[in-house]
Amino acid sequence: MALWGNKDSKTASGTVSIASTGVVTGSSTAFTTQAKVGNALLANSVEYQIVSITSDTVAKVIMGTNNGNGSVTTCSAQSYTLSEKPVYVAHGSADTFSMGRANLVYGVDTTESAAGGDNVSAVSVAGAGTLYVEAPTVTFSGGGGSSAAATATISGGAVTAITVTNTGTAYTSVPTVTIPKARVTIPTSGITTATDTIAYTAHGLVATDAVVYNNGGGTSATGLTSGTTYYVIASGLTANAFKVSATSGGSTVDITGTGNNAQYFEKVASTAATATAALGDGAVGGSQHAGWVRRTVGTGGRAGRVQYETLVAMGSMTGDQSDDIAFRDS
Repeated sequence: MALWGNKDSKTASGTVSIASTGVVTGSSTAFTTQAKVGNALLANSVEYQIVSITSDTVAKVIMGTNNGNGSVTTCSAQSYTLSEKPVYVAHGSADTFSMGRANLVYGVDTTESAAGGDNVSAVSVAGAGTLYVEAPTVTFSGGGGSSAAATATISGGAVTAITVTNTGTAYTSVPTVTIPKARVTIPTSGITTATDTIAYTAHGLVATDAVVYNNGGGTSATGLTSGTTYYVIASGLTANAFKVSATSGGSTVDITGTGNNAQYFEKVASTAATATAALGDGAVGGSQHAGWVRRTVGTGGRAGRVQYETLVAMGSMTGDQSDDIAFRDS
């Protein structure tokens, strides 16, 4: 296997756009000198494997599994990172060491090997929830630590993934993850007072649906009361706009002020998504030793914990990798 070296870069130059065919088009990139066939390319939180390099600005990738299965996820004008994997991980048969799967192999330096026991290293979706039309906020509470943060991804009205964006520090136990029910956020521009219409593209609401108005901590839209349940009415209802009544099937609420940009309607019939956070393994030295490390998210009785298994121990590993969420630098 190769060590981290001069062809690895945490902040590779330029940006990349990736087509569904796997063709990578770079802008101000230097593929021929900064990358090589077999490297992992991480862009927009998706990991790919480089299978050919045509020039400094043209390459081709497959999805980051050992056998390249799966449709290529597209992206446009994204910053990216390059890293090397053990040869059998990049080119072997499909197994639990596959790039891009739940069990991942990382290159970890000596500083990172001592981190991970007191931080949120992952969040897994336990219940996908229903009726989401915008990605919900993800918050953490308890556990004795602070500053953990994550973002949710939705598809088909459900939460499909949660990505940790800040691991936080000083967690002594697994924190609670909270995800609100589905909502539609209405900026002031979304309310037309002349017609009492509320605009929201593909809101998914139907007549008689109950929604709770919340002013988001700002000024309420005049005519609406924060914390009050309203009902969608058939009058003026389209795929991208709706009106509300104080009672099911009642008359339209007269809205005379547009409120603020943080206000929203929560869908009463929706089901909130649920998720479980995972901490590092809790040992001194979260990944035990610098080198190639396999990360496994616990299930069953070990749910909420992460195990780090050293596959190849090294006295040193130079450079940094695109793994600063799973393995912190400090």
